[in-house]
Amino acid sequence: MLYDKNLLNCLNLLILLAIAAKVRGQLGKCDQTPPQTTALEPSENKGLFRLSVVRRDNDTKNVYLPDQTYVLILETTNKTRPFRWFMITVEDPEVDSTVNEFEQHPVDVGSLKTLATNQQSRYSEKCFNSVESADNSDKETVEIHWVSPKNSPKQRVRLRATVAENQEMWYYDDDLTILLKKDDRKPLDSAPYPTVEACNLKSEARYEVVFKGRWSRLTHPRHYPSKPDENGFSHMVGASHGFDFTLWQHGTPASPGLKALAEDANISIMERDIINNMSQTGGTRTLIRGRRRHHPEMSEPSHALFRADSIHHMFSIAVAMKPSPDWFLGASRFELCTPLGWLKEHEMPLYPWDAGTMDGVSYESPKSVTNPTDNIDRVEIGSFNSESPFYQMNLNNLKPFAYLHVKRLAVYPIKGSNCNDNDEDADGIIAVQNEEETAEVVEPRVLEWSMQHEDSGRCSFSQWYEWSPCVPDLGHCGLGTQIRIRSRLENTPSNKYSETQNLRTDNGRCQENHLLTQSQACFVSC
Repeated sequence: MLYDKNLLNCLNLLILLAIAAKVRGQLGKCDQTPPQTTALEPSENKGLFRLSVVRRDNDTKNVYLPDQTYVLILETTNKTRPFRWFMITVEDPEVDSTVNEFEQHPVDVGSLKTLATNQQSRYSEKCFNSVESADNSDKETVEIHWVSPKNSPKQRVRLRATVAENQEMWYYDDDLTILLKKDDRKPLDSAPYPTVEACNLKSEARYEVVFKGRWSRLTHPRHYPSKPDENGFSHMVGASHGFDFTLWQHGTPASPGLKALAEDANISIMERDIINNMSQTGGTRTLIRGRRRHHPEMSEPSHALFRADSIHHMFSIAVAMKPSPDWFLGASRFELCTPLGWLKEHEMPLYPWDAGTMDGVSYESPKSVTNPTDNIDRVEIGSFNSESPFYQMNLNNLKPFAYLHVKRLAVYPIKGSNCNDNDEDADGIIAVQNEEETAEVVEPRVLEWSMQHEDSGRCSFSQWYEWSPCVPDLGHCGLGTQIRIRSRLENTPSNKYSETQNLRTDNGRCQENHLLTQSQACFVSC
């Protein structure tokens, strides 16, 4: 019995040692001592060997963006002193302070990638997240790629290298160590203010949104589509909406409307969803729609007007890119209600998003359905697939595919409100500051319900009649236009639904610019 007990203890000890070895190889601090060295301690480097991260002009030193590809260069500064062996490790700096290796937990620090064209490096079997020398030949420079962690809670990552000239001389110091901090700044294509659930402004605002395409062979030459005459942007489609409505959002599945837009540039499903969600108490208020732009007019701006209020204080838009598998540009849940009042003006760059419904690495990739579907995410910038237009690029190095410019045109006080919203005039309407710019932008094809403005009861209309049959824009099928009409009423209460031109009247009569005809996009099946 005692013999069996001792045997069991020995077996348990062997198991613990095996686990310890496994933990040491995967999670503990990597021992980078060269395997063939005869020296117990490293030599003094004095800047002879150096590890660096390749930076572009707009990169910030010593920080990294999540889920991006960075180029690491290990090199000698003296061409007469090459190195023969090396190891590079990416790790959590807190590994230094952990005494008990069994306390180590897996930490996402990204991953190191060897280049297919570089036969001098290989993945290390000794240490986790490490790359080492594949041979003992003389080396002046080694290039390794690091893909930064995507959603790691850790704020810091350490890149650490060791080099050996020969069996007697090896080096490990600050010149071979890089400490990087996670860049917590908002992405370049973010709205200037965070979203708020409740907006306390006692007024409405009228906005212009302009989509300005910048996708061209000159700005994005890599794998630019071979048939540029077929390139284009779809209609800009979107809505002003409340906190409870989402047109599209990063990290969530694409709606049927976004799927149709991203894959086929079909906006009808998305427009119908926006209209069906119109409500005074939430959902959507204004249907935003701008012109589609095809080659050679892709750089021409696409304009639209919309309204916002204390319930519908956000807007979202989407524009499909063609050709592409399912890529699109846009803004999601852009907040207009700020502590300083209604946002005055903002411009932000736009970069491609992947709807997650179709596979494909490049603009003209053969289409195949993603199964199962993925969530909406950025197009794989920093891809290791050489067929990708974004091969080994970072977001900061990528030129924008478009710019979105939003500008406040006017603010309207709500009837019965005695509050002054900071920079807004409570006694009247803040007028358009650039009439020349807005004169060319009209507000047709914008369906919304009207709030109660001062004097709004003086001008009223009948309900809209049914939509006419859809008439294709070209040929016998495809995208088209349909219209409907209404009548002006005299001395009757205003209707719930109306076209959103300027609802304020100064003479007690209906203004001439109240539209009696509306048009909207439609689709005829082929």
